[in-house]
Amino acid sequence: MVFLFSCSENQNNSKINTNYGENTLNGQFLEVNGSKIYFETYGDRADQPLILIHGNGGSIEAMSLQIDFFKEFYYVIVADNRTHGKSGGAANITYDLMAQDYIGIIDELNIDSVYVLGHSDGGIVGLLLAINYPNRIGKLVAAVPNLVPGEEAIEAWELEFSKGYRELIDSMILLNDQSRNWQIERIHMNLMRDEPNITISDLSKINCPVLVITSDDDIIKPRHILQIYENIPNAQLFIMPGATHFMIRDEHELYNSMCNRFLSNPFSRPSSKDALMDIIVLTK
Repeated sequence: MVFLFSCSENQNNSKINTNYGENTLNGQFLEVNGSKIYFETYGDRADQPLILIHGNGGSIEAMSLQIDFFKEFYYVIVADNRTHGKSGGAANITYDLMAQDYIGIIDELNIDSVYVLGHSDGGIVGLLLAINYPNRIGKLVAAVPNLVPGEEAIEAWELEFSKGYRELIDSMILLNDQSRNWQIERIHMNLMRDEPNITISDLSKINCPVLVITSDDDIIKPRHILQIYENIPNAQLFIMPGATHFMIRDEHELYNSMCNRFLSNPFSRPSSKDALMDIIVLTK
């Protein structure tokens, strides 16, 4: 979904002193599926590898507040998605191609299995990684992903906004406006218009633990997120109160804390029924 902002500032407007996305000492390019993909790594190579995946229109910098937190505990791998940031890519990008790019990166780093934290479009890529490469993904945080485009998954106001923005892009291209890379923005907007196309049966293939996250006022419809949660075999659900689609910036402390709690602890799915029975037994 739309994710057109930088996350280099926290909710108190204090800036992180970093050059995430521009760090030549930590970054490199990798040729994957005919495209050069740029990625950076942070933290101790001996720690659990964790891939961070940004949303549509974003870049490595968009995950600055997550990189800054998780590099203390994990070996963080973060890339510019294909056609984003410094990464190249064919005009007809797909979420499947993006997932393949990340497999190419972990192959290059000689890593067998990783944890993944993906937000928005990154959550979609995370789901595809867990579906198509089950042996490579140990745990997944999928924050506000959608399975399909259109009104089944996305709020009407966002669909209207996206339609108007695509019209603006087309007009700027006709005017040969050079203020922004409108051709790339058209590619990104068309990707969200046409994809993803993940089925409920696809979700049943996921065998790793998954934390599904949404906010209580999001771009993705709450019932759609609930449907995703209910159809993943080993899933937990977190609905962040008083937050929006942009919680990785505006509520980053709670967001990062809940993700780390899930990633660092053994997976469990407690049952209220079992808990109630235990209480009844104890009170007899």
